[in-house]
Amino acid sequence: MESKNYNNKADEVVHEEQNKGSTTTIDRCYFSELSWHVILEILLKLPIEALIRCRYVCKSWHDLLLDPSFAKLYHGITPTGVVLQSSLFPHGNSGGLYLLEPQEKEPTSIIAKFNHFTYLESTLVNSCNGLICSCDIRMANPMYISNPITGEYLTLPKCETKPDGQFVSGFGFSPKTKQYKVIKYLDFVEVYTLGSGTWRRIEHVPPARHRSLFGTFVNGALHWLVKLPNGSKLIRSFDLENERFRTIPLPSSRVYCASFKRSNLGIFGDCLSLSSIGMYASDWDIEIWVMKEYGVKESWIKELVIKSPSPWEHWWNPESVQVICFLKNGEVILDCVGCPVIYNIAQESFRLLKPNGILLTHVKATAHASSFASLKDIAMGDSSKVLKL
Repeated sequence: MESKNYNNKADEVVHEEQNKGSTTTIDRCYFSELSWHVILEILLKLPIEALIRCRYVCKSWHDLLLDPSFAKLYHGITPTGVVLQSSLFPHGNSGGLYLLEPQEKEPTSIIAKFNHFTYLESTLVNSCNGLICSCDIRMANPMYISNPITGEYLTLPKCETKPDGQFVSGFGFSPKTKQYKVIKYLDFVEVYTLGSGTWRRIEHVPPARHRSLFGTFVNGALHWLVKLPNGSKLIRSFDLENERFRTIPLPSSRVYCASFKRSNLGIFGDCLSLSSIGMYASDWDIEIWVMKEYGVKESWIKELVIKSPSPWEHWWNPESVQVICFLKNGEVILDCVGCPVIYNIAQESFRLLKPNGILLTHVKATAHASSFASLKDIAMGDSSKVLKL
């Protein structure tokens, strides 16, 4: 990034204001006299809600905030927030997308609501580097990649083969190849690399029962908790660099014992996590296990034990609890069968996640770090297909 480029953009802002015939008593605008790195420091300290509004001040500010260099700098400091998709029906595809701003106390402020998910009739799959993958869970097609901040979306081409059954899918990024990839599979794997324009069929997948249809993205790979026909349980991982499956071990059976249907994968910090509830009806405590060293079985530790709320709340469902994200203030956002709740570790207390006081029902939640990166820059080969919401 060159300072000359940003100083010119700052000058354009001044000229635009002058051309509007402003009658302000201030004779000079000092914005153009600021060095480019000072301007960047100011912008990078603003919350995402303010940056979204700054895009609409004038064309120059809009261009500056969508500059690839700014997007790269912002990506390095943006905190993890939460994206919620609310549906009117438990298994419906309708519902808006709510972006919650990370705050020191709690992420309860809606900074944006995007109705394009209702238009696209898609369900949230997962988020990666500010991009959101969504699909119609009832069909193999279509699938979408969108950036709610830039207002862009890309409709992926249809697969040649429609799987006979409900397919498993996921979206992620390979740090080594710098490529974003979407995968889906039932009996075989199909991979779509953003920018390629085509799906590739690569290998057969051994049969297994999946705990979740959508993969958890950690360490350059997608993960699913599966149960094999012989009854054994394991974590199936798909590496986005070499496009191969591998097995990630569960914690030792000597210390870990949980029902398959009451276990879920998640993300705790930057690590793969496993939330589980006891095998027996009398044991409703939630155990959160964290793999501190990726791929090493011995690195699993029991990070947290959450006692079930007493008395039970109306939202509490011990059949399934998933870790959405760990907040810097020491709290954890959990998904209790479509109802997002916040657990305060220090106080050992629960409260409903009610953004702006709104109680959302049948929610799909995922961790999300906002990005100003343009889909046209990321999906170069598909740039002509990138549309505005």
